Amino acid sequence: MEYAGSAKSEQWAEERILTGVYSVCVAAQRFFQQAAQQVADGNLRYKFLELSNLHGATAQQLPVAAKQEAIPQDYSSELAAVQFWYLHQQAALHNQPMAQSMLTELAGLLQQQLHVLKQLIRAVHSRTTKVTLAHLSAALQMASDQLQPLLKVLPVGRQNLQTKN
Repeated sequence: MEYAGSAKSEQWAEERILTGVYSVCVAAQRFFQQAAQQVADGNLRYKFLELSNLHGATAQQLPVAAKQEAIPQDYSSELAAVQFWYLHQQAALHNQPMAQSMLTELAGLLQQQLHVLKQLIRAVHSRTTKVTLAHLSAALQMASDQLQPLLKVLPVGRQNLQTKN
């Protein structure tokens, strides 16, 4: 009987984790969708739409149990912090255009999100869950690698640039 209880608590823990991942995916999808509408750079807009679609597709692939609001939101605090950032920045986009500081923060946030996903992959036991999280992690890593150069702050204004003569 001990094994059945342990398996049940393990399943409940994974459902909480997946609920957290689902919440982050929904928040990220909405943020990237809205951000894509506000950026002038075509390459950045394309990457934001790609990230929106990636998060949306992952949210759809998660088990139904992850999408139920009845499960308490006591998942990883790091995952909750990522979700909060997306929600906060999405709300900020309603009031003001996207600022360079938001793009700079986004570069770090994507790395944090990847770090959390890798931790969760190690923490879960279900093969299906591991595969779902691994696919999200791999796709997010590729998109992040392609997005990072677009998020870099370039020198602007009157700065002295040294050149060789």
